[in-house]
Amino acid sequence: MPVLTLRRVGLLTLGAAAGLFSLLQPRLERAGVTRTVKGFNNENCFPVPGLEACEDAAWVDQESGTAYLVCSSREARVHWVPATLHLNATELPQVSTDYIAVFDLASRSHKRVKLVGLPAEANGIWVHGIDIWRSPSDPNHLTIFINSHRPPKDRSLAPTQGADSVIEIFETLVGTDEARHVKTVKHKLIRTPNNIAATGPRTFYMSNDHRYKTHWTRKYEKYASVASDIIYCDASRTTPDCIVAADKVTYPNGIAKGPGNLLYQASTLEGLVRVWEAQSDHTLIPLDVIKINRHFDNIHVGHDGAMYATALTKIFDFTEAGKDAGLSGKTVATECFRIKNETSDAQFLGKKYTSELIFADDGRKVSASTTCAPYQNKLLLTGLFSKEAVVCTLK
Repeated sequence: MPVLTLRRVGLLTLGAAAGLFSLLQPRLERAGVTRTVKGFNNENCFPVPGLEACEDAAWVDQESGTAYLVCSSREARVHWVPATLHLNATELPQVSTDYIAVFDLASRSHKRVKLVGLPAEANGIWVHGIDIWRSPSDPNHLTIFINSHRPPKDRSLAPTQGADSVIEIFETLVGTDEARHVKTVKHKLIRTPNNIAATGPRTFYMSNDHRYKTHWTRKYEKYASVASDIIYCDASRTTPDCIVAADKVTYPNGIAKGPGNLLYQASTLEGLVRVWEAQSDHTLIPLDVIKINRHFDNIHVGHDGAMYATALTKIFDFTEAGKDAGLSGKTVATECFRIKNETSDAQFLGKKYTSELIFADDGRKVSASTTCAPYQNKLLLTGLFSKEAVVCTLK
């Protein structure tokens, strides 16, 4: 082969390699492949033993120090997490041991909430996300929304059929250890529910993290994902009325109600948070995209109006530890970002939001968090397969 031709081949190869690297580099950075996570704001923390495998949490307010969490066990998470295709339902107990916990910050204590009136066919609750609606006329009265991933009746079919997921609605009084079941919301659009944003005592938005319950494409979702959707449901009548509020949304994970008609949504794969505006017909139109190159899970809104987004900052470590729900001792780094309105001169150049890292830990104090729920100057950090919840005070 002539020397000139060899040089051309070499240049083409180098060009292709450079192009491939430029394509992969942002994704590798997002995944945290080479990231070293250094502790930040993690000096003043205390663990809350007993609150294990609590994927999500919701504070009642910013005064009472009362939070509600949805918790499981790491042993159960090994077999049953539909969002990550852990679908070994035949290894689960007939009746779920998952529960809702109420946590009191002042005493650092927690107790399980007794669920009254839950239909026997539910076989308990199979928890993932939670949100709370507080009655404007009676602030002591709460409506609790959870998504429950019930195993199919024939549990041997779970690997091919997925979960029989529903939204369960309960009512309770602040701080009490009993909640009354009021409704099971089942609808064909509730396929793979991840998170909930309550908009009233019987209305809510809900993210379907995947288009399909089970599909061959889900094994490769870190590299390419089939877009899914956000659903709005009105369950005030006997038959729930649900619509697709936003379609073709890439891995919608945590969602949270913002001020006015705003809805915030974290994307696990895209490295961003989307801002939506709810219309009179409850559909959502996109307003803004806030780019932070991380894989995000849950998102919460603080008393200051800011968003608090939990980053799965080393996604491959998280996935590896999740295979046995951390029981082998693998730890996973955690980061939490605060996103707020831009107030500097950059706002005049069209920048509406600014983000900052407010918490980080390499996994030794806080491991594998999927939630950083703000309370005054503190964060309640909980995780899908974390061995305990942790409360940290920010400087």
